[in-house]
Amino acid sequence: MELLEFIKQIPLPILIIVLAILVIVTIVVVVQYIKQKGLDGIREDVYQLILKAEHMYNESGAGKQKFEWVIQQARGLLPKWLQILVPESALEKLVQKWFEGVKDLLDDGKVNNSQNK
Repeated sequence: MELLEFIKQIPLPILIIVLAILVIVTIVVVVQYIKQKGLDGIREDVYQLILKAEHMYNESGAGKQKFEWVIQQARGLLPKWLQILVPESALEKLVQKWFEGVKDLLDDGKVNNSQNK
């Protein structure tokens, strides 16, 4: 409650400026991480996880279990601060998109959306 009282004493324009600065700094740090690691580097790590999951779970019908394992491991590859910012649903959508791209490439050697035909 003391923190809430303290925040109430800060003028609204100052509070808005501080929050805006925090948002900008967060965005800059996320962009720098992505530039440093590179989206291709992150994708490569996820592809390795998909391959490892395929070898770990051989039984039929383990697709959901494989996917959940890959998501859990991929989340662990992110820095702690980014794990907080990136919702699991966004990570799931991204990994699913990359997985569909791999399946498309493997069916005929081309990325041509042939999996959806």
